[in-house]
Amino acid sequence: MSRKINILQYRKALIFFFIASTVILFFMPGGGKFGYEFNQGELWQHDELNAPFDFPVYKSETELQDEYARVLKQSLDYYILDSSTVTRQLALIKEKTGSGNEWFSLLQKAFITVYNRGIIDASKFAELKDKSIAIVRGNTYEEIPVSELFMQNTAYDYIYNSAVKYYYTDNINLSQFIFPNLVFDETLTSKIKHKNLDAVLPTEGMISEGVKIISRGEQVTPEAFKILSSLKKEYEKSLAGGNIFLIILGRLFLVLSCMGCMFTLLITFRRTMLAENKCLIFIIILQTFFIVVALQVLKVHPNLIYAIPFTIVPIYISSFFYSRPAIYMYFFMILLIGSFVPASFEFVFINSIAGITAVIGFKKSYERGELFFTGLLILVVYMTGYISLKLLHEGSLSDFSWYVPILFLINSLLVIILYQFTFLFERLFGFVSISRLVELANTNRKLLRDLTEIAPGTAQHVMQVANIAEAVIGEIGGDPLLVRAGALYHDIGKMKNPAFFIENQPSGSSPHDKISPEESARIIIEHVVYGIELAHKHHLPNAIIDFIKTHHGKSLVYFFYKKYMDEHPDDKDAVKKFTYPGPNPSTKEMVVVMMADSCEAASRSLQHPDETKLNELVDKIIDRQHSDGLYNDSNITLKEINTAKNIIKNKLKNIYHSRIEYPN
Repeated sequence: MSRKINILQYRKALIFFFIASTVILFFMPGGGKFGYEFNQGELWQHDELNAPFDFPVYKSETELQDEYARVLKQSLDYYILDSSTVTRQLALIKEKTGSGNEWFSLLQKAFITVYNRGIIDASKFAELKDKSIAIVRGNTYEEIPVSELFMQNTAYDYIYNSAVKYYYTDNINLSQFIFPNLVFDETLTSKIKHKNLDAVLPTEGMISEGVKIISRGEQVTPEAFKILSSLKKEYEKSLAGGNIFLIILGRLFLVLSCMGCMFTLLITFRRTMLAENKCLIFIIILQTFFIVVALQVLKVHPNLIYAIPFTIVPIYISSFFYSRPAIYMYFFMILLIGSFVPASFEFVFINSIAGITAVIGFKKSYERGELFFTGLLILVVYMTGYISLKLLHEGSLSDFSWYVPILFLINSLLVIILYQFTFLFERLFGFVSISRLVELANTNRKLLRDLTEIAPGTAQHVMQVANIAEAVIGEIGGDPLLVRAGALYHDIGKMKNPAFFIENQPSGSSPHDKISPEESARIIIEHVVYGIELAHKHHLPNAIIDFIKTHHGKSLVYFFYKKYMDEHPDDKDAVKKFTYPGPNPSTKEMVVVMMADSCEAASRSLQHPDETKLNELVDKIIDRQHSDGLYNDSNITLKEINTAKNIIKNKLKNIYHSRIEYPN
């Protein structure tokens, strides 16, 4: 029966992966990809390359920008000369002073000269004094240096020197008739500038079919790099319209390969992640989202890919689940994206190191400040990788640009910001993050304080179990903080009947002596059921509740079972009355808490415990649990079980150190 359920669950997982693959295929960019990787300054590692067809040589981005800047610098501002202004002003002067005399003739001539050359606003003159402008007169324009134009004050001086000073009059103030008559035409200026920019050619020559481009072992010089980049551009452009079926088929194999590897990884090492729909959906949505975002960003500008915080993906996965699959799944995601990124090796190399660094750096500590340290560490790794590859390829930092490092900085800041969404994911999917586990492991929380007051012996017991289990899982590999939190809460159900548990009983007194073995077993087993109810009431996450459910698995309450069978040897159905509801542990973390709980509790019943007794006790309990199949559903190995035994023995010896008698 269980096998059919597993197959059904894997079928669901395959459906999820297939849907994700379909979405990724839909958002992939059109066209194929050039089949050669190359970098300026490196040696050409492939066979001799000849031009497969005629293609233009494209100017580099820097050359184009320089040419655009030169065109803009050479472009003129266009001003409309208002020729009617002088006529209006002379008419006004004529009304006030009369006409027909020699003075007015000189004045008229000076006004016409000034207004025909052009009067420009003083602020514009200061802004453009070292440049030329185009003055539009009707359907023609003339390029004139701004320094040759008049301002209002210089126009007045010219008119005064040409006419007024010879026939001075106090009847009129001529400055009130002098106004700028050059009007900036923004529309025409913009139109001409765009026309000039459009005239800039993106290419600078042609390469004919069959011409040798580069041979194996030759250095990729700047000129060769430009030609290879042009060939790559034309090659991918030509594939955009042809071989569509083969391109799609290749993409399909690529996506399915990466998704298939991730599925195989989970089914091999973390089947529990496949068995939980919420877990699987979260991981697939997370990866698919970042892959789609990356593919869309590549269409805008390839360099912007370095601003995407890919490292938040393994941080999320390792925060909620496990570090190892987080790194593997992140690596497959980066490989898939890298197959579409220019300079694929550089992209995969830098992001792979950054992802591993993020997981290791963030998992070492549970303090909030560690998040900012991790963000800084990611930035340092990106910068170091970028500079190292630039030195490797180009041999210098002469053309080092701060554009990419700024993208790395944005990337790191986004990692810090996006981590705050862990709270939202906890609520949506029921996950438990590192910060949540830190909160739960705080012994000042109300539930743990209540345990200390109601069942002080149990409170001491769970602290010892937490210390032992954390030491074991730290050695064999696992999540120490999850183990500690799970151990602290695994016995909260004992608050219902604390006196019925040995750690809360005064020596020589036990309420079990006054009741039947069946009743004793019922009370003992009930602490698991009540613990689950109490955990739900206090909104503990499922990851912690699982420790409450599984810390006894489906084991027997052996002491009372044996006592009952001594009294009722013919009762064949007695096992059911004395068996915990389970389930058995499904992870090594749960197994370790079961081991530590059973051994620590049993050690309390030893009279005069010494090293031999403790060693025998630990071996007996763990071997019994193993032989009873309580560990079968978990991924713990025999080597890890033996390691756990040794650590538990040492921890118990430290606890009972003052009472152990060592031989002389």
